[in-house]
Amino acid sequence: YVKLKNSSYKLIKDGVIAILHNKIYTLGKQYIAQEHISVEALDDFEHLYKAYHALGGNGTGTEIYKRVKELPMKQGKE
Repeated sequence: YVKLKNSSYKLIKDGVIAILHNKIYTLGKQYIAQEHISVEALDDFEHLYKAYHALGGNGTGTEIYKRVKELPMKQGKE
């Protein structure tokens, strides 16, 4: 039972990482293409990345996060 429970936990964790990675990749690509980001959008993006990173995500998600953080800020919502 414990082994099955741990296995299920890992599958759920991996699935959440995959969903967060997809969202980071999709939004990050959009923000990079428009060459700016609003304060509100950056705040939301940082929340996604922090959860992704805390769960063990890295690699391309981290690279996209770094590039988005370097974008100029634009006032107002996206």
